This record gives sequence, C-alpha cells and structure tokens, in this order.
Amino acid sequence: MTTKARREELIIYHTDAADKKVNARYALLEEEMKESSFILTSEHLNILEGRRADFLSGKSKPQPWQEVHARIRNKRKNAR
Repeated sequence: MTTKARREELIIYHTDAADKKVNARYALLEEEMKESSFILTSEHLNILEGRRADFLSGKSKPQPWQEVHARIRNKRKNAR
C-alpha cells in the first residue's frame, strides 16, 4: 500500500473513530505536531469542521483528487 493510500485510509478511519481513540492518538502525536511548521488557525479549523459536518450529513459529496487537482490547475492558468 502506498503512503498516499495509507493517509486516505487513516482520514476515513479517524472520521468515524470513537473520541477515546482519537484522543489517545492525539496524545501520542501532540508533541510532534507542535514542532511542525504547519499551523491550523481556529478559523481554518472551523471551516474544516463545517465541511466535515456537511459530508457526514450527506449535504456534500467527496470529489476525486484528480478532479480537484484539475480545477486548481485551471484556476491558476486563468489567473495569469
């Protein structure tokens, strides 16, 4: 299994995992995450939580990465 596939599996798993399991994994990784240069603001976290809620309720549907990537590339081309 590729690293990309493992990441996708983990995302799916953590979406439905029990709070106890998510909190345990968080505790294991917390120090490493603090050292990361990536900072998620509370505003971005709120956006992600809203999107997750929309997905879980069926309000939004997942999109294949290829489609998302193509859309981003087209926006960049048109912005030039």
